[in-house]
Amino acid sequence: MNAISNNSRQVEYYTNLNPIFMSIQNRQHDYNWLLTDLEMNWMPDDFLSYCEQCYIRADIEDRNNRYFISGEKLTRLTMKYEIQFIWGVLTGLKKELHIDLSSITNCPDAENPSLWKPGVNVQYPGAELEIVCWDSTSTLLISQNSSIVNDFKLYFSDAQDLDEHISQVQYPKRNGRD
Repeated sequence: MNAISNNSRQVEYYTNLNPIFMSIQNRQHDYNWLLTDLEMNWMPDDFLSYCEQCYIRADIEDRNNRYFISGEKLTRLTMKYEIQFIWGVLTGLKKELHIDLSSITNCPDAENPSLWKPGVNVQYPGAELEIVCWDSTSTLLISQNSSIVNDFKLYFSDAQDLDEHISQVQYPKRNGRD
């Protein structure tokens, strides 16, 4: 069970994480977060100080960078700064799971074509949920935990089941991928 919020009058902009966190009953604290494929309206100067680990390529704003941050620090970051997550995947991992950012070969990707196929699952092995920020027009919530998805859909009353949405909309191929 997954959900999508788009074309909503209930959100100020896509993707503002604070209402997302409220919608899932602040369960973001239960996870550590792998942040990948990020493009934001701006990156605070102290962004890296919130991260437990980071894997930076050539430039701090490169979408191939990876960040690992606790749910508590992610919450503090989003409460302190008004950040718009334009593109990105925030992957919720059990607290006891530790990862080496430099060894990840297939990073979760907001433009992964499988996101637009029925029955999509989280992209990172062992992850509990994903928040996908899609081009500042949509937020996808991917999780096998129906309670989290139901809470999201109750909070955002115009959110849809992702499979139903996919069946109604034809998504174009992007970047030569299908």
